[in-house]
Amino acid sequence: GTLGSVELSILVVLDLLIMAESSTDPNVPIYTNPNGVPLCNGKNLHMEVGFGDIANRVITVGSEHRAEKIAEYLDASPAPKKISSGRGFTTITGYFKGVNVSIVAIGMGPSMMDFFVRETRAVVEGPMAMIRFGTCGGLTLDTLPGSVMVAAEGAGYICRNPDAFIHNYSDDSNATKKQESYHLSQVAPANAELSELLVAALTEHIGADSLRTGTNVTAESFYSSQGRIDPNFDDDNHDINKLLVERYPSARSLEMESFWLLHLAQCSKIPIKATAAAIVLANRLTAKVVDGHRVDELERKGGLSVLEAITKVSL
Repeated sequence: GTLGSVELSILVVLDLLIMAESSTDPNVPIYTNPNGVPLCNGKNLHMEVGFGDIANRVITVGSEHRAEKIAEYLDASPAPKKISSGRGFTTITGYFKGVNVSIVAIGMGPSMMDFFVRETRAVVEGPMAMIRFGTCGGLTLDTLPGSVMVAAEGAGYICRNPDAFIHNYSDDSNATKKQESYHLSQVAPANAELSELLVAALTEHIGADSLRTGTNVTAESFYSSQGRIDPNFDDDNHDINKLLVERYPSARSLEMESFWLLHLAQCSKIPIKATAAAIVLANRLTAKVVDGHRVDELERKGGLSVLEAITKVSL
């Protein structure tokens, strides 16, 4: 029998894929600009997005599931575009009430935030706005699980100092500790306009009683620099919470990404307005933990709030 239109379309696509694969020259470099922001076929190396793939207004989250929940609020037309990279990034770009916006899931940690900010900035022209909407632990008794903390006063940064642990490298009894185990940075400020818009939107959607503002602290590890005690390693971190409160008196939350966003936004040669908010999953003083239903509620209501804020800020 004759082939139908669907079968013919499938064959055409398969032929194109075979041609593209067969025309690939193994002697051609896999990417360009190794000493700058590398590109591969016009896309950056880790997020796999290029010019036109990402908006000037960007919400970043850790979890792809949270990104998808927020994307449910995007306009149906034109349909949002989703790009999933082989390095764990998911980018969803569409419109919210007619304003172009992207939602990017980046995973966890300062390195992933560094990839995100730099590779996004590299393929977007003009000023930008970025909001992180993640999760955190509460550092004060009133930063309750099931609340949202906005880092309106910026974020500090704590990281392990490897040179303080060199006594573990040798059996030499003279190799003693001579340095502080952790380094604490100056606070990187959040953008005031964007923070105010975010606080206003969150107040409307989750209520003032569930909202906290203050300073966030970002740690480069989920374990040592956040004061979690692991008997398998020498971390010298029993006094981490005390160090944080002494260095950052208005600190209310602890997580792994926001400082790097705020820091790089300040260092960008083309303006980036940035702020951050996080759902408090647990209180580090009381050990109380939020339930799953509340997290889902805050992801949805908080997601709507960040969309409203990011699309209202001036660029």
